[in-house]
Amino acid sequence: MADDSGLLELALPGIGHWLQWRSDGSWRELNDAQRRDELDGVHVANADDWVAWSGFIQPQGRGGEWGGVSTWWLLCGEVPDDTTPTVVLEDGTRPPVHVLGRVWACEWRAAAQPVTVHVAGQQFTPPFAEPMYRRSYGWRSGRGWWRPGSAGGRGSR
Repeated sequence: MADDSGLLELALPGIGHWLQWRSDGSWRELNDAQRRDELDGVHVANADDWVAWSGFIQPQGRGGEWGGVSTWWLLCGEVPDDTTPTVVLEDGTRPPVHVLGRVWACEWRAAAQPVTVHVAGQQFTPPFAEPMYRRSYGWRSGRGWWRPGSAGGRGSR
């Protein structure tokens, strides 16, 4: 939806987040509580809340729970051309990708697993990693999360 200021919004209802694109080329991702506070006048967004579109296509992400629990995940990023990114989970699932202005977002629910993003002819494997406080050993490789003894590892700590 768009308002009079040229703000476009996309609700990501599965995880309670929003993607916003302004006519000046700035964008941001925010959760329902942040958006509600702004609509109620409790918080006024300032310039630091927005990211100027740069054409940098490396995706960013947020995640939920670890330990085999099905939970929410979000990836978003910038689109440098007219292509729509694709997101592929390790299990082969391809969750829908939404484009707003020159940014994109993808949300899904699943157990934690590596994911691959294809955008503008490039491929990324964001380092979704189990938080350090939950790890008793191991380290994160560039292909998602890794534990000693798994394929592709470089050793143990």
